[in-house]
Formats: sequence, C-alpha cells, structure tokens
Amino acid sequence: MELDLYFNPVDFSRFEQEAWTQKNYSLGHLLQKNQDKLKLEKAELVMFGVEEDRNAVESGASQAPDKIRRHLYNLNRIESRLKVLDLGNIKIGSSVNDTYFALRDVCETLLAQKKTVIILGGSQDLTFGISKCFESGSFSLVSVDPKFDFRKGVKHVSSETYLNLIFEKHKRIMQGFTLLGYQNYFIDSAELDFINQNQWEAKRLGQIRYDMASVEPLLRDADIFSFDLNAVRCIDAPGQSFASPNGLYAEEACQIARYAGLADHLKIAGFFNLLPEKGLIGISEKLMAQIVWHFIEGFHNRIVETPNILADDFNQYIIDMEDLDLPLLFYQSRKTGRWWMEIRDAASEEEGRSFIVPCSEEDYVLASKDEIPDRWWKNIRKFNRN
Repeated sequence: MELDLYFNPVDFSRFEQEAWTQKNYSLGHLLQKNQDKLKLEKAELVMFGVEEDRNAVESGASQAPDKIRRHLYNLNRIESRLKVLDLGNIKIGSSVNDTYFALRDVCETLLAQKKTVIILGGSQDLTFGISKCFESGSFSLVSVDPKFDFRKGVKHVSSETYLNLIFEKHKRIMQGFTLLGYQNYFIDSAELDFINQNQWEAKRLGQIRYDMASVEPLLRDADIFSFDLNAVRCIDAPGQSFASPNGLYAEEACQIARYAGLADHLKIAGFFNLLPEKGLIGISEKLMAQIVWHFIEGFHNRIVETPNILADDFNQYIIDMEDLDLPLLFYQSRKTGRWWMEIRDAASEEEGRSFIVPCSEEDYVLASKDEIPDRWWKNIRKFNRN
C-alpha cells in the first residue's frame, strides 16, 4: 500500500515559531528534519491529521489538526533522536464512510509495520473508523469523555453515538471498554448498568481527581485511546461543543495522556472534538497540543513489561484469601513499581487456566486486608464468560 496517496503532506513553512521558542530544540524542527531524513520503516511513532467532522453534532473540528500542529511544533522536542514522523493530513473522502475506510486502511498498514499512531482529529466518531482496522483481531478501547456516547437503538453514526456501531460490529472481538472521566449527571444509571453487565470499566471524574494513579492500570492493556476535549472543563478548554463548568483540569488531561503514552500495548491514540473557532486566544488549541505532547513524552519513556515468576525484575506476593479456594498472586515491577494480579479460576476444568491483569497497589493492599478487590471480581466474571 502506497501511503503517500492517502495524504496531503505537511507544509512546515505555514507554522511560524513563537518568539519564546528555541527553534533548534522544538518538536517542529525535529519533525521537519524527520520528514526529510527519517524513513517510515525507521519511525517508532507516526502522526497524522483527519480534517473530518461531517458526522459531528457541531461542526468545526475539521479545522483542528493544523491548529494543534501550530502550537505542538513550538513545544520541546523531548529528545533529539525521537523517531516521530508526521505524515500530514489524510485526504478526505467524498463521503464520511470513505474517510472511515481510508482511516482503516492507513491504520492497518501502520500497525502491520508495528508503529504507534497519533491521530489529530476531527470529531470523535473517527474512533469508529479506527476500530475497523482491528476486524481481524481483538482490541480494547479507552474513551475519555464526560458522557457515554451510546444511544440504544440508534443506527446512524455521530460524534455522540459512534459507540453504537463499535459495540454492534465489534462486540465479539472487544476485549474491554473503559470510560474515563464521566460526570454522573450526564449519564443514566441504566447506562452504567450496561457497562457493568459487560464487565467493562467506568471511572467517574471525582474518582480520577481523588486517585489519579488508579487510571494508569486501566490504560495499560488498551489498544485504542480516544480523547474527547469535552471531558475538560470549559474554563480550561472553551473550544468545545459541550462547555460544561465541570470536567478534567488541564493538568489532569495531560497526565491521563501521559499514562496512555506509557501504556505497554497502546497502538492508536486519537485526540478529538477541538473546535478552534470557539476558543479564546488559542487556549484550547494550546491545551490539546500539550495533551498530545504528554502522550509523546509518555511514549518516549514507555517500558514494556511482562510479569513472570521466573523474572528477576518482579517481586511476587502470594496472599491467602479466606473466601477464595486459591491464593491471590500479585506481581510488582522492580523497574517501574507497577502492579499486576494473576486471575486463576479453581472451578475451571482447564488445569492451570489463568491470566495476568494490570492492577494498582490499592488492590494489593485490599487483598492483604482479606478484602477481594473489585478488579478481581470483574475479571473472574469476564474470565468465565469467555
């Protein structure tokens, strides 16, 4: 597949450096050099924009990719040898479906070459196009959103119903779904019941604010990260369609993006629903650029780890639980301090059937107090359902 046919390349001359920027140390300077010298097969992280918002509830997000670049390129390059390539903006199809299929083709090609992908949107329904590249295998999706973008019975795709098609067409191969930063007054109890019935995860805004570290395990095994700027409170990001006084603080949004960049298996990160025309002196574009920068910085510091009882890089903890037939096994990385839990089912007819899931230190602390962590219950139900 010739990727060049799908893109309008970046014209770096359009993006002026701010007066405060040290040009030679900027991300834009690095990316311009990479465009000239770095071959796609050598790149580790590939970025492109999608100027598509025809299925958005409010138009304007199609202007976002270059607005994000304008500010992203002024930020620090992170590391002089960072292998990031900006392919430009994908050519928009004559219909939205054409764009979805082009997005699928591009993502399939890049994933086949083991690249991690950043998508500058565009509206969040593009997440449906991204999901199509996983049709031949399983995937896990994390959405940062104040609402649950699912409407029972609705068949058309929009930036607020895109999950309908993902759940309908890919539910068989979805290994997990997580909703981060939802606000309780925007989501019905029946929707939360639907999430819980499927053994998915949902973490409320207040829970994130109280314990930001608890977000990291939820991202560690994700394949797709879909970030909606509407999840950020309006005062920090006025360039959005939702404009709620409550939401993530700017620094919280950046921290979540950094966790996503650190995530071992994350393959595609999309940043959506920025409406530049509604912004105030570029504040929203600057914030989205900083969110993307934190994802890149997290990716640069990514350490892929696989717990193994034979590995010297992990501590193993065995806790006998009064209410369980088998002890709970926990692993802690000596490199990063991250935690995992081994899920084993004593009732299984398959001897030795088990799997290891990311968890938090809090899960270990609960187990040490003879309290079975919620994460264990969710995963054992998922385990038995499969």
